[in-house]
Amino acid sequence: MRKYLFGVLLLAGALIIQSCSSNVADTIEGASAHWVSDSVLIWNAPEVATSLELRYCDKASITVRNGRVEGGMAIPLAESIALNDSLSDRYRHISYRTAFSLNPDFETVAAAIKGQIVAVAYNSKGKVIEATRVQFPGVIDQFFTFDGTLGPIYKEDGISLNVWAPTAQNVELIIYDADKNEIMRSQSSGNYAEHGVWNFNGSRDWDRSFYRFLVTVYHHESNRIENFEVTDPYSVSLSTDSFYSQFADLAGDASLKPAAWDNLRKRLPAHTDITLYEGHVRDFSIKDPSVPLEYRGTYKAFTLNGKNGRPLSDGMAHLIRLSDAGLTHLHLLPINDIATVIEDRNLRIDLDDPYNRICELINHEGLKEECERHGETTIREVFTMLAADNPVTEKIQLPYDLPGRYQGMASKDGFNWGYDPFHFNAPEGSYSTNPEGVTRILELREMVQSLHEIGLNIVVDVVYNHTFASGPNSRFSVLDKVVPGYYQRYDATTGAIETSTCCDNTAAEHLMKEKLIIDSVILWAKYYKIDSFRFDLMGHHPKQVMVNLVEALKDLTLEKDGVDGKNIYIYGEGWNFGEVADNRIFDQATQFMMGGTGIGNFNDRSRDAIRGRNFTDSGRFQGFTSGQFLFPNEDNNDSEEAQLGNLLSQADRIRVGMTGNLSTYEYINRYGERVNGLNEWIGFALMPQESVNYIDKHDNETLWDNTQAKLPKDMGMDDRVRIHMLSQAFKNYGQGIPFYQMGSDILRSKSMDRNSFDSGDWFNAIDWSLESHNWGIGLPPGWDNRNRWDDMRELMTNSTIQVQREHMEFAHNVFLDQLKVRYSTPLFRLPDAESVHRRVKFHNTGPDQIPGIIAASYSDGRCAGNVLDRSHDGVLVIFNAHIEAQTIEIEGMTGMRLHPMLANGTDTIVKDAVANGNSFTVPALTAAVFVKPQMRSQGEFPCNFME
Repeated sequence: MRKYLFGVLLLAGALIIQSCSSNVADTIEGASAHWVSDSVLIWNAPEVATSLELRYCDKASITVRNGRVEGGMAIPLAESIALNDSLSDRYRHISYRTAFSLNPDFETVAAAIKGQIVAVAYNSKGKVIEATRVQFPGVIDQFFTFDGTLGPIYKEDGISLNVWAPTAQNVELIIYDADKNEIMRSQSSGNYAEHGVWNFNGSRDWDRSFYRFLVTVYHHESNRIENFEVTDPYSVSLSTDSFYSQFADLAGDASLKPAAWDNLRKRLPAHTDITLYEGHVRDFSIKDPSVPLEYRGTYKAFTLNGKNGRPLSDGMAHLIRLSDAGLTHLHLLPINDIATVIEDRNLRIDLDDPYNRICELINHEGLKEECERHGETTIREVFTMLAADNPVTEKIQLPYDLPGRYQGMASKDGFNWGYDPFHFNAPEGSYSTNPEGVTRILELREMVQSLHEIGLNIVVDVVYNHTFASGPNSRFSVLDKVVPGYYQRYDATTGAIETSTCCDNTAAEHLMKEKLIIDSVILWAKYYKIDSFRFDLMGHHPKQVMVNLVEALKDLTLEKDGVDGKNIYIYGEGWNFGEVADNRIFDQATQFMMGGTGIGNFNDRSRDAIRGRNFTDSGRFQGFTSGQFLFPNEDNNDSEEAQLGNLLSQADRIRVGMTGNLSTYEYINRYGERVNGLNEWIGFALMPQESVNYIDKHDNETLWDNTQAKLPKDMGMDDRVRIHMLSQAFKNYGQGIPFYQMGSDILRSKSMDRNSFDSGDWFNAIDWSLESHNWGIGLPPGWDNRNRWDDMRELMTNSTIQVQREHMEFAHNVFLDQLKVRYSTPLFRLPDAESVHRRVKFHNTGPDQIPGIIAASYSDGRCAGNVLDRSHDGVLVIFNAHIEAQTIEIEGMTGMRLHPMLANGTDTIVKDAVANGNSFTVPALTAAVFVKPQMRSQGEFPCNFME
């Protein structure tokens, strides 16, 4: 009995001890305190705390154990205060938390940010009841911003180098020779130290030397003082695979410039005159036999333009035809230094290597049998045989889709889209004939110059919303090693890095990250003469950063810089998601936030209405261009009434999209209501240039692949191609900025791959000779497609879908005709919202409309204002998505005729389109454009007064 009682007493004592110590901290948890200015700390400290402090230590020795804190120096926190309006807005996502005041001097702040910082709460007995890491970009922005030049600076008497590292305890410059032997170390001069900048000065002998920084700095992930040997965040040139930065003089070194580079002046088109053709450096030429082998997949392939004695490749001939028809801009996926492509070709696997090379470079049991079977036969030959034997073979997956995302051939081949930025200001080396050093600079400039010679401007895709890696242990971490905890965005409570973009998100709301973005874009514009920039996941940046960028670009002039900065076009993906969604942290650069800025946003509203939703996401349902195919398609189980309602809804979305997706444009919707474009959250733009109208791009299925999933299985090839070209016409014959995926004009397929970012050349390469097509060349990689493989098997073995050369040629030539029509009159490219409101009118609207017919007129009559087109009073476009010809009556449209470029063009069917007074007959699956000669004195072409 005594033994039992002793056990009860022991248990009771343990419970009492546990109760008394339950609020005593024994570790540092999360990162929920935010030092937002020198005098304000935001933190939901425990209400029972009787004292609070901010504790810092440059030796990273602060520890909390069983309610006791050791190490560091303390700054007391005073009672809670109210945030001022500025801080309340800047930290809106945590403004509901308690704010405390503190009063350190500048020297204390400067010392504190160079080490570990912890917020500590004590109870009345002096025990620690909570301790959390402090996030402190706010106080860094207050004291340590720098508006000077970072990176290498060439001067007459030498070279200097600035790196911003305010949290570093020491930064040393290490210089290497061409063989990467260390030749010297340099200490900072101390210039600009008050801004957190470490400055190094040397002679011109540093030119072309390689270098790195040795940074001594506290990193919160390892919780210790680290010594990182790291490249320059502002690198302009790099060694192979980016192990070393290199000094290079972009402005003054003539050997880095093509002949007459400094004399190149680009007078850019007005924004609404732009058309965009999106491609990828490697896709463009890797499969082009008219390009020398050493040039394939590189910048040099774009120099084969037939000018000045240079040969003409098939790919460049294709671009020349597009340019001659009116195309203005070639958009290239990221060309800055990326992390996931191996630049050293000796360590890479490509399709023309022997199959057994896969096993030489990838040690995986699952590959050995196939390597033994195929031996010295090239990978390309093996894949070709496999696809010929079975168009939906899974065997092509073997080198690509091993367990672990990057364990197969994808980890070793030369392909990636490039949305994995490593260094933002240096060209990617895998696209150069020599990735070691400055060759990439010269060759990229040669590409830009060659494209200019055929009339094409350049867009580059920029990815500032994330880095490929961060933290102390990845060699791909640069920004986060130089200034840990500043450039990335972290959860406001746990301190875990945010990854909603795919990778490690960056924080452009921090001033020096904003500076990096603006400095980087200006570098590309000024030193590479880039004419436009497309921002990946732009909605993860603050709206104000994008506005500031546009203003900064205006300082670049033709006379001073050779760059027309005010006409550089900025556009991006204004998607609203992730930790920043709904303006949670700042006003975002999203679709409905950017109206009036002149910055473009991708228009997914009309995209989905034209092509339907993405097949791999949502399955086999319809898009508008299927027209009356909605009803007989056995895969659509909706009622006929529901399908009709969906069709009319899509038509409204297309109409708004054709205005440049203006939120202010008034029209009669399918219910007979007078509404504006904002109705149903369709229109987001206030200027037509703010809507980038697309139906396919590198993301998701190509237009061809997506459409096949939505059409009747027995439909013939001619009708399939007509539907594809009808889809293109909605962009080419509407207001706003048309955007096309490279090769969409030749029915581009990726064998239904919805996410080909790492799928290699087999699925991504384009054959400009039209000898082959990528439909049915094997099931696409399983990582984002496996859930639809059964549907894909059925679709890609459908014998009615056989893409031949004549289909691709027809599509390309019809596309050229559409471009020529667009550029034949400024009425397709109205410059502002007022012009669209007055001149654009839709017919066949409301509840009594003929389903599947969209008709739009663009006026240059007296009611429209100033004459824009001296040849035409107006234009009428009629889209017929029916399987049969349709006739429609439109008042006030007498005296019209089929556009001469269509009457004399490639498509023989559109030539049957007839205008007879106010009656118009348009063949099945056809977009017909009618024009009325300029006759202002003899009649009035109708304008849009919504009477």
